[in-house]
Amino acid sequence: MASQGSGDFTIVIIILLLIIGLFAYGYLNRRRVASRQKELMKAFRASPQIAKDKPIFIQGKAQAPDLVLPTTGEHVAWYGLFVMSKEITIKDTRSGTGIRINGIPLGTSQSHIESLEGFQFYETGGDFTVASGSVFYFVRPSGVMAYFKKGVDLIAGFVGGQFEKTGLPRSFFDDVMTVQVAQQALAMFCGLSAPIVEQRTRHYSGTWTTKTTTGRTTVSVTTTTARIDARVHEYMAGYNIPPGIADLLAKRTIELPDKEQIIAIEVFIPLGKEVFVFGTYDGDKSIVFGDTDVQLSVSYADPASE
Repeated sequence: MASQGSGDFTIVIIILLLIIGLFAYGYLNRRRVASRQKELMKAFRASPQIAKDKPIFIQGKAQAPDLVLPTTGEHVAWYGLFVMSKEITIKDTRSGTGIRINGIPLGTSQSHIESLEGFQFYETGGDFTVASGSVFYFVRPSGVMAYFKKGVDLIAGFVGGQFEKTGLPRSFFDDVMTVQVAQQALAMFCGLSAPIVEQRTRHYSGTWTTKTTTGRTTVSVTTTTARIDARVHEYMAGYNIPPGIADLLAKRTIELPDKEQIIAIEVFIPLGKEVFVFGTYDGDKSIVFGDTDVQLSVSYADPASE
């Protein structure tokens, strides 16, 4: 998924992805990594020796926790969920001259964001357990998120502070950054791909000394794929917002105007679903992200035979 839901964070997101790339060369070099992973999987299957800090490859049923999917109420062992406005609008006013990043005034006392309409955020079920025979293993996708978050931490403090000076809520900035991290993490962990189509418009008004810019981005998602269950929902406020989604919005004090449309993109593993997990054994019943070659991945199909 390659979302820029605000429509105005293009350069910031490019910087973010470049920094993430410094930590994720093995991931970006997909062909080499995929080949290496298959070799390691086959080697473990031929001689299944479980040792601390070494690759482990298991097949088993996702057992716990028993989570309720916010979109449908289904019981699942794990989920990752993106929720976003179908339309996001940012209005700002600038007097004199100042620095701007693709439409957003940055770090000047002469610019100010007048209003922000719309949101995007990411929610997850955290870690989960898989029963392989009589042994239970904890699978830790949170470690994949933490790996990619390193790139965000390098810029979030400075850039987030600069946007705050213009009147952009820090919570909105942090949610945008988390969405970007989750996109990269889930592409690695479960192969999520959910291309977003964007339509952008800008309207300008004011005088030669004071200008007001209204930027509007409308997004749509037509397909989503992953190595596990994945799907897209569209909802409209006042008509079909599920209780679980309403709870997530209320937790963030987000109030939807009547008939506002939102999109939910989700990946999930139902309770009891048979899965293959490949990662690093931590020596204490957990399968984790260990390095950029082994990574941590889950799938329904046997990846060693693909």
